[in-house]
Amino acid sequence: MFKELMYSVNELPTPDVIVEQIIATASNPNVSAKELEKVIAQDIGLSTKVLKLVNSAYYGLPRRISKLSEAIMILGFKTVRNLALSVFTYSALKSSNKSKIDHDKLWTHFMLTAIFSESIAKYIGYIRKEEAFMAGMLHDVGKIALDILAPEYLYQLTIASEKTLNPIFRIEYDNQFESHTELGGDLLELWKLPEEFVAVARLHELPSLTPDSPYIEIGCIVHLANFYSNLILPGHSYSYGVPFLDQIVFKKLALKPSQLQALLSDLTRIYEKSLDLLKGGVEDETRV
Repeated sequence: MFKELMYSVNELPTPDVIVEQIIATASNPNVSAKELEKVIAQDIGLSTKVLKLVNSAYYGLPRRISKLSEAIMILGFKTVRNLALSVFTYSALKSSNKSKIDHDKLWTHFMLTAIFSESIAKYIGYIRKEEAFMAGMLHDVGKIALDILAPEYLYQLTIASEKTLNPIFRIEYDNQFESHTELGGDLLELWKLPEEFVAVARLHELPSLTPDSPYIEIGCIVHLANFYSNLILPGHSYSYGVPFLDQIVFKKLALKPSQLQALLSDLTRIYEKSLDLLKGGVEDETRV
Protein backbone atom coordinates (compact mmCIF):
# COMPACT_ATOMS: atom_id res chain seq x y z
CA MET A 1 0.00 0.00 0.00
CA PHE A 2 2.67 2.53 1.05
CA LYS A 3 4.87 1.70 -1.93
CA GLU A 4 2.03 2.47 -4.34
CA LEU A 5 1.29 5.69 -2.44
CA MET A 6 4.91 6.72 -2.60
CA TYR A 7 4.90 6.75 -6.39
CA SER A 8 1.59 8.58 -6.64
CA VAL A 9 1.95 11.53 -4.24
CA ASN A 10 3.92 14.73 -4.67
CA GLU A 11 4.70 15.36 -1.00
CA LEU A 12 7.76 13.12 -0.82
CA PRO A 13 10.99 15.11 -0.91
CA THR A 14 13.53 14.35 -3.62
CA PRO A 15 17.10 15.61 -3.90
CA ASP A 16 17.15 18.87 -5.82
CA VAL A 17 19.38 19.47 -8.81
CA ILE A 18 22.23 20.83 -6.71
CA VAL A 19 22.28 17.83 -4.33
CA GLU A 20 22.22 15.47 -7.33
CA GLN A 21 25.12 17.40 -8.88
CA ILE A 22 27.10 17.23 -5.63
CA ILE A 23 26.68 13.44 -5.42
CA ALA A 24 27.61 12.96 -9.08
CA THR A 25 30.58 15.36 -8.95
CA ALA A 26 32.03 13.99 -5.70
CA SER A 27 31.83 10.46 -7.09
CA ASN A 28 33.73 11.36 -10.26
CA PRO A 29 37.48 10.79 -9.81
CA ASN A 30 38.26 13.11 -12.72
CA VAL A 31 36.84 16.34 -11.30
CA SER A 32 38.76 18.93 -9.31
CA ALA A 33 38.08 20.43 -5.88
CA LYS A 34 37.31 23.70 -7.65
CA GLU A 35 34.54 22.04 -9.68
CA LEU A 36 32.94 20.54 -6.57
CA GLU A 37 33.19 23.88 -4.78
CA LYS A 38 31.43 25.56 -7.70
CA VAL A 39 28.53 23.10 -7.51
CA ILE A 40 28.02 23.50 -3.74
CA ALA A 41 28.42 27.29 -3.92
CA GLN A 42 25.28 27.51 -6.08
CA ASP A 43 23.30 27.25 -2.83
CA ILE A 44 24.52 29.82 -0.29
CA GLY A 45 22.52 28.32 2.57
CA LEU A 46 23.86 24.83 1.86
CA SER A 47 27.43 26.13 1.60
CA THR A 48 27.15 27.86 4.98
CA LYS A 49 25.72 24.78 6.67
CA VAL A 50 28.38 22.49 5.21
CA LEU A 51 31.12 24.83 6.49
CA LYS A 52 29.47 24.88 9.92
CA LEU A 53 29.52 21.07 10.05
CA VAL A 54 33.11 20.94 8.76
CA ASN A 55 34.19 23.10 11.71
CA SER A 56 32.72 20.67 14.22
CA ALA A 57 35.08 19.35 16.90
CA TYR A 58 34.39 15.87 15.47
CA TYR A 59 36.74 16.55 12.56
CA GLY A 60 39.40 18.03 14.84
CA LEU A 61 40.76 20.53 12.33
CA PRO A 62 43.60 22.70 13.73
CA ARG A 63 42.02 25.97 12.61
CA ARG A 64 38.66 27.31 11.49
CA ILE A 65 37.85 26.65 7.83
CA SER A 66 36.08 29.49 6.03
CA LYS A 67 36.33 28.37 2.41
CA LEU A 68 34.66 25.40 0.76
CA SER A 69 37.79 24.76 -1.30
CA GLU A 70 39.80 24.29 1.92
CA ALA A 71 37.16 21.95 3.37
CA ILE A 72 37.21 19.84 0.22
CA MET A 73 41.01 19.62 0.12
CA ILE A 74 41.37 18.77 3.82
CA LEU A 75 38.42 16.40 4.33
CA GLY A 76 38.06 14.98 0.83
CA PHE A 77 35.32 14.98 -1.77
CA LYS A 78 33.21 12.24 -0.26
CA THR A 79 33.18 13.63 3.26
CA VAL A 80 31.95 16.99 1.96
CA ARG A 81 29.39 15.13 -0.17
CA ASN A 82 28.18 13.32 2.95
CA LEU A 83 27.80 16.57 4.88
CA ALA A 84 25.79 18.10 2.01
CA LEU A 85 23.58 15.00 1.96
CA SER A 86 23.07 15.22 5.72
CA VAL A 87 21.73 18.77 5.29
CA PHE A 88 19.31 17.51 2.63
CA THR A 89 18.22 14.58 4.85
CA TYR A 90 17.36 16.99 7.64
CA SER A 91 15.35 19.12 5.20
CA ALA A 92 13.53 15.97 4.03
CA LEU A 93 12.59 15.16 7.61
CA LYS A 94 11.21 18.64 8.10
CA SER A 95 8.96 18.38 5.02
CA SER A 96 6.14 16.61 6.90
CA ASN A 97 3.69 19.13 8.34
CA LYS A 98 1.35 16.57 9.94
CA SER A 99 4.01 14.74 11.90
CA LYS A 100 3.61 13.76 15.55
CA ILE A 101 7.26 12.92 16.12
CA ASP A 102 10.28 15.06 16.99
CA HIS A 103 12.29 15.42 13.78
CA ASP A 104 15.36 16.78 15.55
CA LYS A 105 15.46 13.68 17.72
CA LEU A 106 15.18 11.33 14.74
CA TRP A 107 17.78 13.25 12.72
CA THR A 108 20.19 12.96 15.63
CA HIS A 109 19.75 9.18 15.40
CA PHE A 110 20.47 9.30 11.65
CA MET A 111 23.62 11.38 12.16
CA LEU A 112 24.93 9.40 15.12
CA THR A 113 24.46 6.14 13.21
CA ALA A 114 26.39 7.69 10.31
CA ILE A 115 29.24 8.77 12.60
CA PHE A 116 29.35 5.36 14.28
CA SER A 117 29.26 3.58 10.90
CA GLU A 118 32.33 5.53 9.79
CA SER A 119 34.05 4.87 13.13
CA ILE A 120 33.33 1.11 13.02
CA ALA A 121 34.57 0.99 9.42
CA LYS A 122 37.89 2.48 10.60
CA TYR A 123 38.00 0.08 13.58
CA ILE A 124 37.68 -3.05 11.43
CA GLY A 125 39.78 -1.75 8.52
CA TYR A 126 36.92 -1.31 6.04
CA ILE A 127 38.44 1.13 3.57
CA ARG A 128 35.20 2.66 2.22
CA LYS A 129 34.49 4.58 5.39
CA GLU A 130 32.81 7.50 3.60
CA GLU A 131 30.32 5.10 2.04
CA ALA A 132 29.69 3.61 5.49
CA PHE A 133 28.90 7.11 6.79
CA MET A 134 26.44 7.75 3.95
CA ALA A 135 24.78 4.34 4.37
CA GLY A 136 24.39 5.06 8.10
CA MET A 137 22.87 8.47 7.40
CA LEU A 138 20.30 6.93 5.05
CA HIS A 139 19.53 3.67 6.89
CA ASP A 140 16.19 4.77 8.38
CA VAL A 141 14.82 6.99 5.60
CA GLY A 142 11.80 4.67 5.46
CA LYS A 143 10.63 6.50 8.57
CA ILE A 144 10.73 9.77 6.61
CA ALA A 145 8.48 8.20 3.98
CA LEU A 146 6.08 6.85 6.61
CA ASP A 147 5.99 10.19 8.42
CA ILE A 148 4.86 11.88 5.22
CA LEU A 149 2.56 9.19 3.80
CA ALA A 150 0.97 8.00 7.05
CA PRO A 151 2.04 10.11 10.05
CA GLU A 152 -0.64 8.68 12.36
CA TYR A 153 0.38 5.12 11.46
CA LEU A 154 4.04 5.85 12.26
CA TYR A 155 3.05 7.52 15.50
CA GLN A 156 0.98 4.49 16.55
CA LEU A 157 3.91 2.22 15.69
CA THR A 158 6.16 4.25 17.99
CA ILE A 159 3.55 4.11 20.77
CA ALA A 160 3.27 0.32 20.39
CA SER A 161 7.07 0.01 20.45
CA GLU A 162 7.33 2.09 23.62
CA LYS A 163 4.51 0.24 25.39
CA THR A 164 5.67 -3.28 24.49
CA LEU A 165 9.42 -2.50 24.46
CA ASN A 166 9.60 -4.21 21.09
CA PRO A 167 11.57 -2.49 18.32
CA ILE A 168 9.53 -1.23 15.37
CA PHE A 169 11.05 -3.72 12.95
CA ARG A 170 9.95 -6.60 15.20
CA ILE A 171 6.37 -5.29 15.37
CA GLU A 172 6.33 -4.96 11.58
CA TYR A 173 7.83 -8.42 11.09
CA ASP A 174 5.60 -10.23 13.60
CA ASN A 175 2.43 -8.63 12.23
CA GLN A 176 3.46 -8.87 8.56
CA PHE A 177 3.16 -5.10 8.18
CA GLU A 178 4.83 -3.35 5.29
CA SER A 179 8.26 -2.56 6.73
CA HIS A 180 9.98 0.78 7.03
CA THR A 181 13.14 -0.94 5.75
CA GLU A 182 11.55 -1.94 2.43
CA LEU A 183 9.99 1.50 2.13
CA GLY A 184 13.38 3.07 2.80
CA GLY A 185 14.94 1.06 0.00
CA ASP A 186 12.11 2.11 -2.32
CA LEU A 187 12.61 5.78 -1.42
CA LEU A 188 16.35 5.60 -2.12
CA GLU A 189 15.58 3.98 -5.48
CA LEU A 190 13.24 6.88 -6.17
CA TRP A 191 16.12 9.23 -5.32
CA LYS A 192 18.30 7.26 -7.78
CA LEU A 193 21.01 6.60 -5.22
CA PRO A 194 23.50 3.72 -5.62
CA GLU A 195 22.29 0.17 -5.05
CA GLU A 196 24.44 -0.38 -1.95
CA PHE A 197 22.55 2.31 -0.03
CA VAL A 198 19.23 0.84 -1.19
CA ALA A 199 20.36 -2.59 -0.01
CA VAL A 200 21.59 -1.35 3.40
CA ALA A 201 18.30 0.45 4.06
CA ARG A 202 16.52 -2.85 3.44
CA LEU A 203 18.79 -5.22 5.36
CA HIS A 204 20.14 -3.15 8.27
CA GLU A 205 17.67 -4.39 10.90
CA LEU A 206 18.10 -8.13 10.20
CA PRO A 207 21.18 -8.66 8.02
CA SER A 208 21.10 -12.42 8.66
CA LEU A 209 18.02 -12.65 6.42
CA THR A 210 20.25 -11.84 3.41
CA PRO A 211 23.66 -13.30 4.33
CA ASP A 212 24.78 -13.61 0.70
CA SER A 213 24.06 -10.01 -0.26
CA PRO A 214 27.06 -8.35 -1.95
CA TYR A 215 26.47 -5.52 0.54
CA ILE A 216 26.37 -7.67 3.67
CA GLU A 217 29.61 -6.23 5.12
CA ILE A 218 28.55 -2.58 4.94
CA GLY A 219 25.06 -3.69 6.03
CA CYS A 220 26.52 -5.29 9.16
CA ILE A 221 28.58 -2.16 9.86
CA VAL A 222 25.42 -0.03 9.79
CA HIS A 223 23.51 -2.64 11.81
CA LEU A 224 26.18 -2.52 14.53
CA ALA A 225 26.27 1.29 14.39
CA ASN A 226 22.48 1.37 14.73
CA PHE A 227 22.76 -0.97 17.74
CA TYR A 228 25.21 1.35 19.51
CA SER A 229 23.27 4.48 18.51
CA ASN A 230 20.14 3.03 20.12
CA LEU A 231 22.17 2.03 23.17
CA ILE A 232 23.68 5.49 23.70
CA LEU A 233 20.59 7.53 22.74
CA PRO A 234 17.66 5.23 23.56
CA GLY A 235 14.37 6.23 21.95
CA HIS A 236 15.87 8.67 19.44
CA SER A 237 15.09 6.23 16.62
CA TYR A 238 11.54 5.91 17.99
CA SER A 239 12.23 2.21 18.37
CA TYR A 240 12.22 1.06 21.98
CA GLY A 241 13.33 -1.91 24.05
CA VAL A 242 16.72 -3.59 24.30
CA PRO A 243 18.62 -2.91 21.05
CA PHE A 244 18.87 -6.03 18.89
CA LEU A 245 22.27 -7.30 17.75
CA ASP A 246 22.24 -9.84 14.93
CA GLN A 247 24.91 -12.50 15.56
CA ILE A 248 25.94 -12.50 11.89
CA VAL A 249 27.87 -9.29 12.70
CA PHE A 250 30.61 -11.27 14.44
CA LYS A 251 31.22 -13.50 11.42
CA LYS A 252 30.96 -10.87 8.70
CA LEU A 253 33.02 -8.20 10.50
CA ALA A 254 35.49 -10.65 12.12
CA LEU A 255 34.65 -9.33 15.58
CA LYS A 256 34.57 -11.17 18.92
CA PRO A 257 31.84 -10.58 21.53
CA SER A 258 34.62 -9.63 23.94
CA GLN A 259 35.37 -6.57 21.78
CA LEU A 260 31.90 -5.05 22.20
CA GLN A 261 32.61 -3.31 25.50
CA ALA A 262 35.85 -1.74 24.28
CA LEU A 263 34.07 -0.60 21.12
CA LEU A 264 31.28 0.91 23.23
CA SER A 265 33.86 2.90 25.20
CA ASP A 266 35.45 4.17 21.98
CA LEU A 267 32.10 5.13 20.47
CA THR A 268 30.98 6.86 23.66
CA ARG A 269 34.05 9.09 23.43
CA ILE A 270 33.30 9.73 19.74
CA TYR A 271 29.70 10.61 20.62
CA GLU A 272 30.87 13.15 23.22
CA LYS A 273 33.30 14.63 20.70
CA SER A 274 30.61 14.91 18.02
CA LEU A 275 27.93 16.73 20.06
CA ASP A 276 28.29 19.96 18.11
CA LEU A 277 28.11 18.04 14.82
CA LEU A 278 24.90 16.35 16.00
CA LYS A 279 23.43 19.73 16.92
CA GLY A 280 24.71 21.44 13.78
CA GLY A 281 22.02 20.05 11.51
CA VAL A 282 19.04 20.57 13.76
CA GLU A 283 19.00 24.31 14.08
CA ASP A 284 16.39 26.56 12.56
CA GLU A 285 16.79 26.31 8.80
CA THR A 286 16.10 30.01 8.40
CA ARG A 287 19.38 30.76 10.20
CA VAL A 288 22.51 30.21 8.20
